[in-house]
Amino acid sequence: MKAGKTQRLVFIFAGGILMSLISFTIIFQSLIPDPCYYHFNEMNSFMNLFYSAGPADNGHPGPNLLNFIVSFSVGGILGFGVYKIMENRNCCPSNNKGIK
Repeated sequence: MKAGKTQRLVFIFAGGILMSLISFTIIFQSLIPDPCYYHFNEMNSFMNLFYSAGPADNGHPGPNLLNFIVSFSVGGILGFGVYKIMENRNCCPSNNKGIK
């Protein structure tokens, strides 16, 4: 594999992992500040897509597989975008105007 392909994969995986961590920590804490609230109240349909509150979690909502897939995909797309920006910034001869 060429260095460009390896770098691209590194950026995609790093973006996916970073976005998953953000989703599982910061976004989770902002959407669900009190997990015990859902012992007696139901989650709305949007929350049911990305979080499950089953008996394994003792009634507390937790991220499900769809949440991970969406988070990793969005992070991978963002990582690829960062890779393209870095590639264009480093490889374009037009960016080196005035440097002799």
